[in-house]
Amino acid sequence: MRPVTLPFALAAATLALTAGSRATAPAAGPLTLAPSAGHRIAGIALDREWLAIAEDPAAAGLCPAVRLVDLTGRRETRTLTHASGPTCRLGGRFWVRAGGRALGVAIVRSIWVTRRGATAIVAKASPGEPEEVLARVTAIDPSRGPFLGPVVATNWLRLYGHYARAPGGTLTGEVVSANRRALWAAEGPVLPLGLDDEEHAVTVGSDGAIAMWHAHGARYGRVEAARARAAAVDRGLVAVLRSDRATLDVRLLSGRRISSWPVASGAAPLLDADGGVAVYLAGRAVHALSLTTGRDRVVASAPRGSTLVDAQIERRLIAYAFRGGPAGAGRVVVVAR
Repeated sequence: MRPVTLPFALAAATLALTAGSRATAPAAGPLTLAPSAGHRIAGIALDREWLAIAEDPAAAGLCPAVRLVDLTGRRETRTLTHASGPTCRLGGRFWVRAGGRALGVAIVRSIWVTRRGATAIVAKASPGEPEEVLARVTAIDPSRGPFLGPVVATNWLRLYGHYARAPGGTLTGEVVSANRRALWAAEGPVLPLGLDDEEHAVTVGSDGAIAMWHAHGARYGRVEAARARAAAVDRGLVAVLRSDRATLDVRLLSGRRISSWPVASGAAPLLDADGGVAVYLAGRAVHALSLTTGRDRVVASAPRGSTLVDAQIERRLIAYAFRGGPAGAGRVVVVAR
């Protein structure tokens, strides 16, 4: 990977995310994408060469929007949300609890969570399927739930967390697929989720424990004392960002730890991994860390005064999003690995 620092001057070459526009994956330089008019960047999801972008409304009378960008440039940008659809009818913002992701994409099929007031929905759509509500929760208490999300998706599989407080006071969570199959259940909320192209998954509990499993039923290891803030899985290697020190542990699906590497202080509780490399955020820097050698490089930096929203990695690409400061409503930048 080439280290890339992107001054805000590059915004002059941005592509606005309007329906019908085309984007081309970067060969020699970064691709910078701006939100549509009246919106701001809320989140991103990257799978293969498809990028989904969640946009919160920033002006009255507008709705949350999900746009699907083909980074090969062969297909026009598609808007998966519509004025008559459930996401727009609900309104509000993209939402999950801190440290989770509100948007996922599995090639072209997306899944997202939005909330307005005490109601939230998880919805799915693709260019070939209209918006559909998978679950709805009401009477949300900010500390007690019920909650939807986070979401994760890849390789046609879309998952979301759904958890609530039982009558006895215990939080019970489950991970549900887009075809409404409960794939994982446990006491406590399901916080970050990790998923790889082979459909191995890692679940992080509110106590920092991790559990590894497969979408088709296999159950692997569990580590109660993992002290995880975030986790990702890549071809059976599990990357765990720890909560007690600035360290990333690498584990097998059995739970056995095989290495530990230092990370930058202040790392955010978001993690993604692909091809033996994990990406994470620290301050305004996007870091790429080799899971086998521990080599950690800054591959991009957001402009001074802005805030990084997320970063994700795929086979050929790294995408990251930021907003605020000189970026205003935000930008999404895609760079070649």
